[in-house]
Amino acid sequence: MTQESWFLEGFFGGRAILSRLPINHFPFQVGRQEGLGFTVPSGSVSRIHAEILDDGQGGLVLRDNDSTNGTFINRNQLKGQEPLRHGDVLHFADFEVRVIREEFQDSNKNTDTSMTVVGMQKLSENMPTGVRELQELLDQKLVIPAYQPIVECGSNSIHAYELLGRGTHPTLSNSPGPLFHIAESIPGLALQLSELFRDEGVKLASTFNTDARFFVNIHPDEMHDYNRMLKQMTDLRTQFPSLNLVLEIHEQAASNLEDMKMLRGELDKLEVELAYDDFGAGQARLMELIEAPAHYLKFDIAMVREIDKAPEAQQDMVRMLVLLAKKMGIKTLAEGLDRREEVVRCKELGFDYIQGFYYGRPKEGDLQTEIAADA
Repeated sequence: MTQESWFLEGFFGGRAILSRLPINHFPFQVGRQEGLGFTVPSGSVSRIHAEILDDGQGGLVLRDNDSTNGTFINRNQLKGQEPLRHGDVLHFADFEVRVIREEFQDSNKNTDTSMTVVGMQKLSENMPTGVRELQELLDQKLVIPAYQPIVECGSNSIHAYELLGRGTHPTLSNSPGPLFHIAESIPGLALQLSELFRDEGVKLASTFNTDARFFVNIHPDEMHDYNRMLKQMTDLRTQFPSLNLVLEIHEQAASNLEDMKMLRGELDKLEVELAYDDFGAGQARLMELIEAPAHYLKFDIAMVREIDKAPEAQQDMVRMLVLLAKKMGIKTLAEGLDRREEVVRCKELGFDYIQGFYYGRPKEGDLQTEIAADA
C-alpha cells in the first residue's frame, strides 16, 4: 500500500548540508519558541509564526498566525491559509525551507521524529521553485532534442553533432541551465533529467539518415553512480547498435584515474567513443590523457574564445596542447567559436574540428545538414 510522508527541507542550524525534518504531527507549529514542531533559528520569526494543518485528505494546509514579518509560499505572501504542494518554497520571515512529499510502499513504516541529512552540498542561497513542474516534465517526457554540428577543419564538412536538449513544460524555462538548477536542488533529479535528455536525443538521432557521430553529455553527478550510467549506455547501445556515439565527460568529472581507465575499457566494448569536455577549464588533466586517453579532446571555451586576439604565450600554449594530443592519437576540437577570425586561427593552431555558432546553432528536432559559413 502506498503511503506518503511530508518533510520540511532546508539548511538548518547554519549547516551547508541539506536536511529534512518530518512533519509528523498536527498542528505542526513553526516559530521562534522552543518546543515547537520546527523552532526557526531567526530573530525575524514570530514566537508562533505559522502552523501546518492536515487537510483530512492526505494533504497539508499552511496558516499564518498574524506574524510580524509574514509567511510566503513561492515568494508570494500568504494571507490566511493555503494548501501546500510538493516542491513549494516557504519563507517564514527570512528563513527559507521547501516542502517535500515522498511516497513509499511500506504500511508499517514509522516516520522518524529526528532531522535527517539528505547529504547534498548547499548549491545556492535560494531554493529554486518549480520542483513539482520539473517532476511533471520528467514524468511526461516534456523535452525535445537539439543538435549542433561539429565541423571537420580540413574538409569543412559536418563530422558529428552534439546532442543537447530543451524543455517543453509550459511554465518552466526551455533552457537546460535553469532546469538543471531546479533538478540539482533535489537529490537524484539531475540524473533523471540528464538521462531523459540523452534517451530522447539518441532515440530521435536513430531516425536520421546519417553516418555522423553523436556526442552525448552526462551530468557530473553521474560519475558518482558509475554503474547506473554505464547500464544506460549499454541499454542505448542495445537499442541502437549501429548509431555512432561519443560520450562526453566533463574534464572536472574525470577526477578518478582508475574509474576513467575502467570506463574507457567498458566503452570500447560497447563501441562508444570517449571525449573529454571543457579541457583546461580547471586543471589540464594530462595524466588522464596518458592513462585513459579519449578519442576527442574538446578545449574549453575560455581557452579558444577570441584566440586571434590572445597573447602570443596563450596561443603557444594552445598549440602545444593540440600537438601533444595529436601525438597521442587524440582528435582536438575547439568549441564555442562565433567569429571567422577565431575559426581561422584555430585551424592554424592545428585543431581537427570546430563547433560553435559560426557554423550553426543547435537545431531542435532536426539536423543541420549544410554549412553556410566558410573560413
